[in-house]
Amino acid sequence: MLPAPAIDYTNKDYASLRQAMLDLARYRLPEWTDQSPSDLGVLLVDLFAYMGDIILYYQDRIANESFLRTAVERRSVLDSLRLIGYELSPPVPASAELTLYFKPPSPGASTVVTVPKNAKFLSNRPGAGRALPFEYSGEALDIDLASDQVDKTKDGKKFVYTGLPVLQSSLQPTTVIGSSTGEPNQSFAVPGTPVILDTLFVEVNEGAAWVAWDRQDSLLYKVEKDGSVSLSGPESRDYYVQFDENNVCYVCFGDGVYGRRPPVGLNNIRATYRLGGGSASNVPANSITVASTPIALLDSVTNVLPAAGGADQESIEHGKAFGPLAFRSGDRAVTLSDYVALAQKAGGVAKVRAAAPGWSLIELYVAPEGDRLRPVPEELRRKLISYFEDKRMAGTTVDILDAKPVPVDISIELVVDKRYHPEAVRSVAQAAVEDLIGFANVDFGQPLYLSDIYGRLELLPGVSALTVTRFRRQDAPVFSPDEQALALASVPQTIRTGVDIRALIERALQIDVAADGRIEIREFEIPMVGDLQISFLEPAR
Repeated sequence: MLPAPAIDYTNKDYASLRQAMLDLARYRLPEWTDQSPSDLGVLLVDLFAYMGDIILYYQDRIANESFLRTAVERRSVLDSLRLIGYELSPPVPASAELTLYFKPPSPGASTVVTVPKNAKFLSNRPGAGRALPFEYSGEALDIDLASDQVDKTKDGKKFVYTGLPVLQSSLQPTTVIGSSTGEPNQSFAVPGTPVILDTLFVEVNEGAAWVAWDRQDSLLYKVEKDGSVSLSGPESRDYYVQFDENNVCYVCFGDGVYGRRPPVGLNNIRATYRLGGGSASNVPANSITVASTPIALLDSVTNVLPAAGGADQESIEHGKAFGPLAFRSGDRAVTLSDYVALAQKAGGVAKVRAAAPGWSLIELYVAPEGDRLRPVPEELRRKLISYFEDKRMAGTTVDILDAKPVPVDISIELVVDKRYHPEAVRSVAQAAVEDLIGFANVDFGQPLYLSDIYGRLELLPGVSALTVTRFRRQDAPVFSPDEQALALASVPQTIRTGVDIRALIERALQIDVAADGRIEIREFEIPMVGDLQISFLEPAR
């Protein structure tokens, strides 16, 4: 009799399962000898192997999705991080500061113009497909054209007001989001995506009138305005918000023990909110040029600096990395790493570093979300200061500072293959260098290496050879023309071998490369492309 076949628990694919069942059949049913594809028994074996392959696949997926490190679906990562009280951030809107140009008022007319609350401006960013709205969400702003609130243009014909903060958003009308049944743990979806969480305002009709309820991070406890912590009780008019894997916002109420249940009613829950966000809202400079809301005497409007702070939904990779760090901080900022982790969680922050120059001062150097490094918009600065208000230690001041840009000057001489058009090669080489030192690929204190320039460009089609003649910080000292002349003054024209040593030294003085091919970047600095020049050399004959 044949020995019993060993069970291999790693056989999880169709072919392995089929072979294992055929081996078992030979042991249990030695009389079954016809195992041709047309045999009914073989057909049943094939069907069971197919079914087992599918079942085992889903078992493996369920096992993988049950752990944070191995999960690949956004929904699974959301559920795992919620176990430690961490929510993946939804898209964040960009903010910008507008410059308004006004025409002079008529003689005898009022010199005061008003920018109304919720004034809307539109961007004309080419290729965006649609005009993105930017709104002024502050209280109505009175601007006196006869005061020092404004400056005059050089020709004196227009008045200029600078620094109007706007947010990429679209105010939605008050919308009924559901009817309460009085059951515990009710949740209601808010129409439209992405909802800007800070603008969400929820009201419940409790029978006599609409009553505003308070949004909390958790119904287990809440932090009062004075910093004290209290439990959400049966009468607490509190709710919390969750976003699903599709960025749909859900308003969630309590169970009657932790948080009050909304009373039974028809269409008695409504919300007012704004929609907006995403990296597309980081529009370039001078692209917000249309005032959709009429403003008296307004001649034109623009944003001198690009919008910044806009970000897409938090990636699952970022959540896996920073979720445990935020959990470790306990939503309290004590160490510098706590401030960094929580700032990343706040939204709108691409890169951040923390410093403590004194026992009661924390400095956060922030680079806002965007395609390039720029100063922190005032809207984001205020948001971060407010965000840390109940997280910082008592007596500690949090100062939000701009990341320090370090322009890097680069000059490159290319030898181009004759089969390629030189200008096309130059364009590709320039894009490669700009990508290498692009905002997305650099960080605080990250040094730059000359070898990376050579490594990137030598792989480009059409580049036969290259020499980097300048690779330096823009603020690094350079040889002045007088210093170069002094260095050459006592140099003989030639030596015995006929080598033009003077020409060699002139060439060496022209090559301005950082020592060891390494540019040091300090702790709170971020490198960026400065003066980039690419020229051509004829190949040696």
